[in-house]
Amino acid sequence: MNCTNCSREYKFTKVEYICPHCGSFLWFKTNIQSYRRNFSKSLNTFWDFYFTFPQIEKDFLVSLDKREGGTPCKESEKIGQILGLKNLFFKDETLNPTNSFKDRPAALLISHARSWEYDKVVCASNGNQGASIAAYASLEGIECVNIIPSEIDIGKRAQMIAYNSEIIVDGELIDDAIKLALDSKYKEYYQCTTEYNPLTIEAQKTIGFEIYQQIGLPDWIVIPMGSGELLVSLWKSYNELKEANIIQKVPKLIGVQSQISAPIVDGFLHKKHKIREEKEILKSLALGIFVKNPAYKDLAIKFIKESNGTSLAVPENLILNSIDELIRNEGIFAEPASALTLAAVQILNQQELFDSSEKIVCLITGSGLKAPYVLEALSSRTKTAGMGNLLSTKLKILTQISLAGKKGIYGTKIKDMLGSISVAAVYQHLKELEEKKLISREKSGKNVYYTIMDSGKKVLEALETLINLF
Repeated sequence: MNCTNCSREYKFTKVEYICPHCGSFLWFKTNIQSYRRNFSKSLNTFWDFYFTFPQIEKDFLVSLDKREGGTPCKESEKIGQILGLKNLFFKDETLNPTNSFKDRPAALLISHARSWEYDKVVCASNGNQGASIAAYASLEGIECVNIIPSEIDIGKRAQMIAYNSEIIVDGELIDDAIKLALDSKYKEYYQCTTEYNPLTIEAQKTIGFEIYQQIGLPDWIVIPMGSGELLVSLWKSYNELKEANIIQKVPKLIGVQSQISAPIVDGFLHKKHKIREEKEILKSLALGIFVKNPAYKDLAIKFIKESNGTSLAVPENLILNSIDELIRNEGIFAEPASALTLAAVQILNQQELFDSSEKIVCLITGSGLKAPYVLEALSSRTKTAGMGNLLSTKLKILTQISLAGKKGIYGTKIKDMLGSISVAAVYQHLKELEEKKLISREKSGKNVYYTIMDSGKKVLEALETLINLF
C-alpha cells in the first residue's frame, strides 16, 4: 500500500486506510506489468480482473454464480438522438446480483475476510454497500452487523434484513454511522465500511476497466458522488491503464451531486458550502449519496481537475423526470442518485460542453426498485388526472426551457424531449405559460425560441411541491 499524498509505502498486513505519517488516505500499489500482459485478452466479468487486485488465493473467492460485474455499457436507444449526442452510453450496474455496483466491493471484501479467517464483519452504510455486504456475508455464513442512519431507502434496509444482517441505527445521516463503525467493540470485526477499507476502490475500478473493454476509451464519464470514492475509483482505473501505456489519457470525469447538499461540487467550484439542517437534506429523493462530510472530497476534487473534467449540482426537480426518461426511452429503472447523471448530461449539453460525436458514459449505479417512494411517485403521475397532470407536464416544459438558458429552445424540440405528448399540446402549454408571464419568446429565422423568465424560475419549486401533494 502507499499514501495518496506523501507516497510512503506500507505492507498490507491489516485493514488500514490512513497513512500513519501524514494522515492521508492509503490505497494499493498496482503491478503494472500484469496489466500489460493481461489487458490484450477478452475480459468480460468482475473476476476476469483478478490480476489487478491485491493477492487473494483463488480458493477463498466468494461469488454469487460469478455474476458480479460484466454489466452492459448500453448505447442510448433514444435519449442520445433527442439530445443530439451520437455516442451516449449507460453503464447499467442495476444488473448485478443485488442490483447495485456495490456487489463488486462486497465480493472482494468478503473474499478477503475469508482469506484472513474472519467470521464477522461490520459495515456502516446508507444503503447499497450494506445490502451487498449482507448478501455476501450470508452466503459464507459470516456474521454481519450493518450500522445505518434512520433515513435510508426502505428497499435497501429490506435487503439487509432478508440476508440476516444485524441492524444498528445511529443518527439520521450516514456520517454518525460511519464514526460508530470504528468503535472499539468492533475491533474483532473485519471492516467493510467504504471509507475504511481501500479494497473498495480496487473493486470499483473494474467498472472503468469494463467500460474500456466494451466501448474503448470514453471522452466523458458522469459519476454520482456521495463520499466521492466512486469517482476516485474510476480515476485510479484509467490512470493505471495510462501508466501501463494501454491508453494515452484519462477520460474527463464529471462528478454529480444534488443541489440540496453538494459539498464536493461546492469545493470544486470554490463556493462556500451551505450547511443545511438535516431535516432539509432529508427531503431529497437521492438519500443514497448524502454525506455531510465526504471522506474522499479532496481526492475527488483533485482528480476531477487532473482529468480536465467538471462537477455539477443538479436541481432536485429534475430527478423524477430523469428516472421517467430512462424508463421510457432506455428501459433502465434507476434509483434517484443514478438518475442525476442523466440530468447532468442534459444540463451540460444545453451549455454546449459536449461535442456531438464524443463518447459520454452515464453511470447507473443502482436500481429504482430499492426506493419504493419512487414507484409511488411515478405511479401517481400515470394515474393523476386534471390539475395534477397538467402541472406535471408544465413542470417538464418549464424545466426544459430553463435548461436551455439564454439561447432558448423551440417547441418541436421540447416535444422530442418529452416524447409522449403531441406538438399541439406542447404549444398549448407554451401559450398558457407565456400568458402567465413565466416564459417569453423571440423569433429567430424560421423558429420561435422560448426562454424562461425570473417568475418562471421562482415557480418551478412550487409546481414540484404541488405535484407531490396529488
